[in-house]
Amino acid sequence: MLACLTKASAHKVCQIHRWCHGSPVHRYGLYALQWIVEINGKPTPDLDSFVNVTKELEHGEFVRVRTIHLNGKPRVLTLKQDLHYWPTWELRFNPDTAIWHRNVIKALNRSTV
Repeated sequence: MLACLTKASAHKVCQIHRWCHGSPVHRYGLYALQWIVEINGKPTPDLDSFVNVTKELEHGEFVRVRTIHLNGKPRVLTLKQDLHYWPTWELRFNPDTAIWHRNVIKALNRSTV
């Protein structure tokens, strides 16, 4: 799953801010203005819990995502994880150095492709 998430100040959930065209998130309709509240039944109240849950997801696995839209409407989607073209990564800002750091969380092992 590829989405840029931050902790929403008014809610104890992760908010989607951006997605990439053609990614599983785009193909299955998981757009901005939604909060991710659960992945496969596991709560994601902050970015760290979201990252921990996504570490468990395997390539080709179907993933159930529970969201709440900005208007308060809940929704459940099922996505198919695609680590071949869309590895899972996070982008974090370090305020001390004023530098963004990209950390790959999970990618398909290229030797098995």
